[in-house]
This record gives sequence, structure tokens and C-alpha cells, in this order.
Amino acid sequence: MEATQESYIRIELIGNRGELILNRPEQKNSLIGPLVKQLLSGLNELVANDKCHVILIRGAGGCFCAGLDVKAFFSENKPDWVADFPADWLAFHAAVYSCPKPVVGALERFAIAGGSALAFSCDFLVVGEKSFIHVAEVELGMAAPINVAWLSLKYGTAKAMELAVLGERHYGQELMRLGVVTRCVDDAETLTEARKLADRLAGFDSTTVQALKGAIHKAEHKESFETLVARIKKA
Repeated sequence: MEATQESYIRIELIGNRGELILNRPEQKNSLIGPLVKQLLSGLNELVANDKCHVILIRGAGGCFCAGLDVKAFFSENKPDWVADFPADWLAFHAAVYSCPKPVVGALERFAIAGGSALAFSCDFLVVGEKSFIHVAEVELGMAAPINVAWLSLKYGTAKAMELAVLGERHYGQELMRLGVVTRCVDDAETLTEARKLADRLAGFDSTTVQALKGAIHKAEHKESFETLVARIKKA
């Protein structure tokens, strides 16, 4: 998919590594409805492509994702897509949840609020030492059901409390201590290391990798992502 004014993601296939790239660098890859719809379409495209053995998610311009585009969401004349955004965002995460291929994230600079949910969704996450995750919703008086869903699935109650309820920034080495990331490297090496990790996964037999991921998923995940989020919203 070539980048155009109306294309908010890019898809690249390098060998057996597919890259799903948020492409709003001037807006720090903040989230809007059309971008999320294209993320889902791009993810599905890479899942359907037999040449793609692993999916790497990153942001253009050297930053991961600043969360919601606040100006767009709270403008006086809200775009039509605002009303559909929660359902579209949930649909994307449900697709990542059920994605048969391993997903690697390259966390450069920051992953904030909705961006942190995107980071948590990755099976493997590479972060720069000075980069951070900030589950910022509590400071804004907002619910964070997608963040809470991923945190509860992957890290348990204590880490979910530390990451979501305290609402603090957590940088590279601290994220390693918490067990949230797979690698912490010099900031300039984040994308290189993420690609190296992705290429290692892509070099394995894809059927074996997908079978292993599927078995782990089946053993740990007892309900659909949509059901989990609905249960969290009722809590």
C-alpha cells in the first residue's frame, strides 16, 4: 500500500517480514478513525499473505503512537468517524488477539494511552532505553478498557494496577523489570533490534510457529476479546 494523503498506514513486505506502519508522523502517529480502519485492513492483508510469517508494528518518523488525536476527537465539528471509533478500535484489537502470526512491536519514543494498548497487544515488544509507555487515561478521567484487557490477559493484577491505576510513565529498563517488553536497547537501535527479532521468527517454520502460538493462546485465553472487554466495561 503506497502512502498518499488519505493513506494513514503503510504496508511493507521484506522477505517474510511484514511491517504495518502507522503513517501520521507529523501528528506523532496519533489515532483517528480512518487510521484504525486501515490498520485492521492492513493486518488482515498481512495475515492472508502466505509470504508473511511475522508482523512488525511500528510508527513512521521514529515514534510509536501518541494515542488519540485529541484535536480531532474534541473539535467543535467532530468528524463522522468519531461515533464508530470505539467499535473500530475494538475490532482491530480483537483481530490482533486472534492473529495466528507472531506480532512484534518496535516502541520508539513513546506509546501513550491508546498507543500503550497497541504496544501491549504485541506478542513481542522492543523498546528504547529512553522510550516510555504511559497508560494515561486515569489522569484524563477516562476509562481504559482495551488497556485493561491486555494488561489482565498478559501481566496480571499487580502489574495492571501499577501500569494503569498509577498512571505513571514507565521507561525502557523499568518496562524490562515489569516483564512488559522483550528487549530494551539503545534508542537508536530499537527498530533494528525489532527487525532482527522479527526476522528470527520469520526464519522458523511458519506452521510450527503458528501452531505454538495457537496452543499457548488456547491454553490461556478462555473467552473472546470482545467478551472480555464487555465484561470489563460492566465492572
